[in-house]
Amino acid sequence: MKSALKFYLVIVFIALICTVNAQTYRLEVGYTNPDRFGSGVSSTFFNGGKLGGTAEFSLKNNFSLLTGALYNFVYSNKLQAYPSAAEVKYESFGHSLDIPIRLTYTYPLSKSLKVFGFAGPNLNIGLFQNMKITSTQTYSSSNLLYVQPRSIDIYSSDPNYQLNRLNLQIGVGGGVQWNKYQLKAGYDFGINNLNKTSSGNLYQKGWYISVAYDL
Repeated sequence: MKSALKFYLVIVFIALICTVNAQTYRLEVGYTNPDRFGSGVSSTFFNGGKLGGTAEFSLKNNFSLLTGALYNFVYSNKLQAYPSAAEVKYESFGHSLDIPIRLTYTYPLSKSLKVFGFAGPNLNIGLFQNMKITSTQTYSSSNLLYVQPRSIDIYSSDPNYQLNRLNLQIGVGGGVQWNKYQLKAGYDFGINNLNKTSSGNLYQKGWYISVAYDL
């Protein structure tokens, strides 16, 4: 745990150092809609917001490199139905950090108006995610369908919930810029298995839309 935390702090530090000599800095705020899915489990959809800053380095021929750090807060309220009208509710609050590394191409339509597209990796680092499990089941604890009501951190050592904090994603997107304002949207595809247990693969993908302002 300590070694993993040090690794993530190093990544964040490098991202911050890389922004020092950037040509353009922006504040960014938006909506995010992650989807966690896998083999043998139903998808869990989250809703939430993101807030942070980005820095853009100009390259040649209208290309640039974008990086930064954006904090995400997401929420999910998932119901799982069982026989005899029983159900289990999974209520989750998650906190994570995005570090995008995007190659961007910008095409100016006029002096004030530009359109752009981008692609590249995103490092989504899980900070904390608490999940509260409540149930109306009447099964005994020996029943295979039984789910124990409890509150857990999904990154903890719970035998059923052990997720990797690092979600490596590949994303694409685009948007429009008017003077100092940007409106953009994108989609990130998770490519590494988040499940640390032997119960199957688990991935996270999702789309977002955000507004940014040039400082």
